[in-house]
Amino acid sequence: MNYEEKEIDMTGKPKISIITSVYNGEKFLESCIQSVINQTYENIEYIIIDGGSTDGTVDIIKKHEHRLHYWVSEKDSGIYQAWNKGLAAATGEWIAFLGSDDIIWNSQVLENAVDDIALSLKNNIRYIYGKINLLSDSARIISIWGEPWENSKKNILQYMTVTHCCAFHHRSLFDEYGTFNENFRIIGDYEFLLRSFVKGEDAFFSDRIVAGMHLGGVSANLRSKLTLAKEHILARQLNHLPPNLHDRVQIGKAHIANILAFLLGQKMVRRLSDAYRTLKGKDKIWSKNDGE
Repeated sequence: MNYEEKEIDMTGKPKISIITSVYNGEKFLESCIQSVINQTYENIEYIIIDGGSTDGTVDIIKKHEHRLHYWVSEKDSGIYQAWNKGLAAATGEWIAFLGSDDIIWNSQVLENAVDDIALSLKNNIRYIYGKINLLSDSARIISIWGEPWENSKKNILQYMTVTHCCAFHHRSLFDEYGTFNENFRIIGDYEFLLRSFVKGEDAFFSDRIVAGMHLGGVSANLRSKLTLAKEHILARQLNHLPPNLHDRVQIGKAHIANILAFLLGQKMVRRLSDAYRTLKGKDKIWSKNDGE
């Protein structure tokens, strides 16, 4: 199918659905919502799925409900069930997921994304990702994530090498490959993308900052390394990819991290993790958050 044909029949400005899942996220939710509703691009719809928050989250949502296409507050099993609820309510040709503690980086991101959408459709590419700023609690930039597809493609079947925060999915991806597997806690997004990447599909890299992502969401992976490693193996198995050396290394690192956390504490584990990243030529991130 030529995915560009469907877009040509539209107004030339495709509708973009932004989906945010949240649970007790009052700390950052206001800035997240503002980053969406302040976009200069007009053909968007915003959907918020709350997991039954008990803090001030619902009050913040109600404050902005006149700007929302849909929202609901009810218990769910986690982020991927929430995203699936959002997908059921979404009507856009392109769909992006924005964490409740994340922000779209500036007011023109979606306006600029239309150019990337046009270029990707010419090549029948249905997944567009960009660069993201990794932020401390005080919104200080810690690191920049996101590499061109020619680099990311080399290892995408081994582990997640593309950014997913505020990435754009053509709706046909969900029509063809289904929704998110709700049995996952951490990497259901990677498992979903694998379904298309194992078929040989490509991604489109936008060399722009599209979002800011707070370290708090990422640091949960540091505390849950073993769960992350096991889910990674499961994601590959579900897509008929055999376990590899990377999987075994991650399992070993997870066990070591848990032992070190028990003996030395989480703060020291973060410092050691950053020392390891430095040896690999990567930015420090875990020990650079505020208060560390």
